[in-house]
Amino acid sequence: MRAIVFPAISLLLTIGSCKTEEALAPRCPNAGALVKQVKNLSGVVYYDSTQSSYFIRVSNSFDSHDLGYTCNLTTDYQKPGLKVKFSGTYYQSDKQLGFVAGDKNYYLSLSSIQKQ
Repeated sequence: MRAIVFPAISLLLTIGSCKTEEALAPRCPNAGALVKQVKNLSGVVYYDSTQSSYFIRVSNSFDSHDLGYTCNLTTDYQKPGLKVKFSGTYYQSDKQLGFVAGDKNYYLSLSSIQKQ
């Protein structure tokens, strides 16, 4: 009996302690390599008229921001100035824009979003 119980408990502990990977949000068209995944970040929605695209701006510091040009932002959230909390995946961007010197541009594929 003891020979059966110990391996069974060991197997259950091993399976239960496996780390599950969170699925990546789908890659945006024209997106480069994966940069990072984020979860529950706070940001503000803006519209870039030169690119005809919405982006979510996240402040990293006083003079540094991540600008995530979204490829799947629903119309409910396409409101400049709207404060949101979101999760998703940042990919390299070919956009060489920036409103201040510390801005970093990315493509952002959202996996979840909500109003703050």
